[in-house]
Amino acid sequence: MKTICITGLDGCGKTTQVKLLSEKLPDSRIVSVWDLIKRSEFQSWTIYKNPPDVEQYVANLHPVSRSLFIFHAFDAAYRHALNSEVDYIIFDGYWYKYWAVEQAMGAPETLGQFFSSQYLEPDYTFYLELSMEELLKRKKQISVYEAANQTDKIKAFIDIQARAGEILQTLLPKQTIYLNAVENIETLHQKILKNLNF
Repeated sequence: MKTICITGLDGCGKTTQVKLLSEKLPDSRIVSVWDLIKRSEFQSWTIYKNPPDVEQYVANLHPVSRSLFIFHAFDAAYRHALNSEVDYIIFDGYWYKYWAVEQAMGAPETLGQFFSSQYLEPDYTFYLELSMEELLKRKKQISVYEAANQTDKIKAFIDIQARAGEILQTLLPKQTIYLNAVENIETLHQKILKNLNF
C-alpha cells in the first residue's frame, strides 16, 4: 500500500487534484476529514449527516474541543483507510493541514505535538502553493468554520490562512514536493503523475 498526500491551504485545489488522481488509480481510496459524513461505512453509527450543520456546530466549540472533534473525524477516516484493501491511499489535506488551521484558530501547540505522533508520514506529499489573493478568487463561499464564526468572513479567513500557512511549513516532511497551484488543473495533474513515476 502506497500513501499519497495532496495538501495546502483552503481553496488551493487539493480536492480537485485528489479526485483526478483517484481516477488514475482505480484501486485507491480518498481519505478526508469529511469521511465520517460521506462514506457509507460510517452511516450506521454517526449522527452527522450534513456538512454545513457540522461546520456550524464545530465553529461554536472551544479551540480544544474543536480540535478534538476534527481529529476524531480524521482519525476514524485514517484508521478505516489503513485497514482497507487498496493499493493507494490518497489524503485530501492530511493531519498537518487540519492541525495548522486548528492551531491558527487558537488550539494549543502541545495538542498538535500529540497528533503528530499518531500518524505515519506519507510516501509522497505534494504541497499546492497559492497566494492569498488567488485563494480568495477561488473561494466562492467561506464557511462559518473557515471564518472562525466571525462576522467579517473575508478578513477572518485571510488571517487564519496566513497563520496556518506559516504553521504548515513547519510540519511538512522534508521530501515534500512543492507545486505552483496557479497553473491549470491538467498541468498540475501531470506534474503530480510525473513525480509518482506514472
